[in-house]
Amino acid sequence: MEATTSLADQGIGHIVSSLLRRINIPFNSSSPAGLIEANTRDPWNESGKYALAYVYFCIPLLVITGLLRYYHLFTDKIRTALHQEEVLQSATTWSPGTDYEMSVIYTDKSTNKFFPRDGPLPSAPQTQSSVSSVGPINNCIALFRFFFYRPIRHIQIRKGWRPIVFPSLAVCIIVALAFVLGILYSTLPQPLFWDSIAYGSPPLAIRSGMLAVALLPWIVGLSMKANFITMITGIGHERLNVLHRWAAYLCLALSIIHTVPFYITPVWEKGARHVFEAFFSQEGFYAYGTGIAALVPLGFLCVHSLAPLRHRMYELFVSLHVPVAIVFLGMMFWHCHNYLTSWHYLFATAAIWLSSYILRLFYLNWTNPFRMSWLIGDEAAVTIMPENAIKVTIPTQVKWRPGQYVYLRMPGISVFENHPFTIASLCSDDFPSAYGEGYRDMVLVFRPFGGFTNKVYRSAMEHGPWHTYRAFIDGPYGGMQRRIEAFDDVVLIAGGSGITAIVSQLLSLIKNMRDGKAVTRNVHVIWALKRPETMEWFKEELRICREYAPPDSVTCQFYITTAKRMATGQIVSAKTPTRPVSLFFHDKVNDAFQSIAEHRLSGISALGSKRHSALIRDEAKGDPEREKELRRENEDHVTALPQAHLRSMTRNQLAPPSLHSNHSNSSLHSLQSHHSHPDAIAPAPKSLASRRTERNLSIDIAQAIDAGSGAINPDIIQTDPTAGNNIQGFDFGFPSTPTEFQKNLMRFAFLPAASKKKDGWTTEYGRPDLPYTLRQLSKGFGRRTCVFVCGPPGMRVAVSETVAELQKDVLGDSRKDEIFLHTENYAL
Repeated sequence: MEATTSLADQGIGHIVSSLLRRINIPFNSSSPAGLIEANTRDPWNESGKYALAYVYFCIPLLVITGLLRYYHLFTDKIRTALHQEEVLQSATTWSPGTDYEMSVIYTDKSTNKFFPRDGPLPSAPQTQSSVSSVGPINNCIALFRFFFYRPIRHIQIRKGWRPIVFPSLAVCIIVALAFVLGILYSTLPQPLFWDSIAYGSPPLAIRSGMLAVALLPWIVGLSMKANFITMITGIGHERLNVLHRWAAYLCLALSIIHTVPFYITPVWEKGARHVFEAFFSQEGFYAYGTGIAALVPLGFLCVHSLAPLRHRMYELFVSLHVPVAIVFLGMMFWHCHNYLTSWHYLFATAAIWLSSYILRLFYLNWTNPFRMSWLIGDEAAVTIMPENAIKVTIPTQVKWRPGQYVYLRMPGISVFENHPFTIASLCSDDFPSAYGEGYRDMVLVFRPFGGFTNKVYRSAMEHGPWHTYRAFIDGPYGGMQRRIEAFDDVVLIAGGSGITAIVSQLLSLIKNMRDGKAVTRNVHVIWALKRPETMEWFKEELRICREYAPPDSVTCQFYITTAKRMATGQIVSAKTPTRPVSLFFHDKVNDAFQSIAEHRLSGISALGSKRHSALIRDEAKGDPEREKELRRENEDHVTALPQAHLRSMTRNQLAPPSLHSNHSNSSLHSLQSHHSHPDAIAPAPKSLASRRTERNLSIDIAQAIDAGSGAINPDIIQTDPTAGNNIQGFDFGFPSTPTEFQKNLMRFAFLPAASKKKDGWTTEYGRPDLPYTLRQLSKGFGRRTCVFVCGPPGMRVAVSETVAELQKDVLGDSRKDEIFLHTENYAL
């Protein structure tokens, strides 16, 4: 038996050596012409060069992106440093107002005069880096953004179906170039096949196979949360993931091209079959078995990562993706058998994978032995907020930057689920945690939709607010890589729960502005929310923003998007018109917003401007009693958040003047007299039924025209209180050209609309016209502007297209250097 086994092993070894020799078959002058061609025209032993195609394609992209990132970081740092130096110098040379100016009695006699009579005056301090003001570089970047900021429109095949969403234009071009490179580099070199497989493997298969193997390090590198590509380029892995998926699809396509030639090549012709006959005779053996063993898991990884399947069964996708990927990499080692340079790329793939997992240990809150959370995680509290929003507060020693997100795992709710959430709080010494020294409160705010978020909601409802959970954090990741404080103007746009990515950026920016570390002079915040109850999520943060921001530096616009007027006069939800809005809606509008006009009849806002807290302290001059007195004076006049004032409109008031002119005039006189006597006693609050009965809001455009409200043509508005008793002065703040937003609000002519206060806080009903707003704001933009948007796809598309158009201002105006756009995915 041993002798027989030894002979069988020798026979198999001889057959294997014969099979391996066919890869690189020796030849001489008497060899067939086809064999000579196979070893001279495109020899197999030199086919490793094809794998270098993607090396030369990817590395320049990586280098260019990295250099551009470090250029922006350097110039941003230079600008902020110059600004801080200017602040320090101005602080030392600052002088009081003109009432305190003195003559140059002593300085005029000194040798070093502050203002010499001869020669030019001292130049203004440098506030702009010459490195960041190079016109050709700024114009090239603006031209690039003009094309690549434009998103590709989604395709809605059928109502109710998930639309086909395309990646960004830059990603599409990179993926298209990679596909073209792979297909052409495999098919253009000739020949594609030899006369017989006995002369060697088909060149088409070898080329495509090496190209597919060369993609594996990039596929793995683009997929890891902590990876070297993110460190070089600053692009978060959540953005690189789209390149990871498309690189895998390209690898699958090249693998199929690699596989097919072996099946269509006539193995049974020209003496090639005898090489495989011994293998065919063995039961259970297939000549191409190792290739199929690698192709099947690759196909599974690509198919189950398609968006419809991934969204439908995300937890299953997460559970299977990594184990199947490990199997695929092992099969690739077996299949490639160290031919040519294949194992170089496979070992590089394994090294990138392993190093990324090791690096990720530093992002976990439970792997640091010097922290209290080692191996046990941090404690977390869950609070239910208005609109059923969930607030998770985690006192932790983890550090983060504004706008970053973490992966949260709560074993008490779900052992294996791990989901990303944006951090809504600021990691700063100004916001210490009561948990202990060195801790900061990490706040995560999200809505319960399904799966893990719904489990958190149900658990919080069951256990109450005093129950604590174990929280294991993975992160932080992502965030904006540019320094937002290095821009002259900042526009922050949020839709719904997208405010979570905006709040921390806003708080950080205001802190830097007060500390003199920010170049920023103007901040514009636009928040579109469905219901005013959502304001409760970040009531304290908005109070801090309004209370401590430098005067006249922050402008906030709030849009309530789901309020809709029915013909019966009821205010209902836009999506559920059969269900009236609760009284809480009306009360919260009155309590939450201060910017709705209170004197719509005259068109003149009688409210005074807010006295800033810092001005109160300055006016008190250190006298605590005086400061308390000043604050008491402001208590009834100033609140932490803007409020609205909805006047009860009776049927008589809403009727056309021609029908009830006398009563309308008397009602108007009573309203005016009431506003002119602020100390008048307010009527007792009425019940919900009576309030809704009196608030008959059934009006049409014809009645609005007859009433002369000015809603149809906002340019024709009379603000003169002596113009008569006709109802005039309904200024909704519309642009001169009617927009869709304006037309939709024409039916609300008698509803008190937005009135911009002196401190810049406004509230409006309906959806914001973001393109028009950005174009209007762009007229006052400084040298550098940042537009930060986090919201639903429609909002991101509108903002991206508008910012792309605004790049023309940079190309045509030498006083503008940059308009930068940063978008965050909705509900990340």
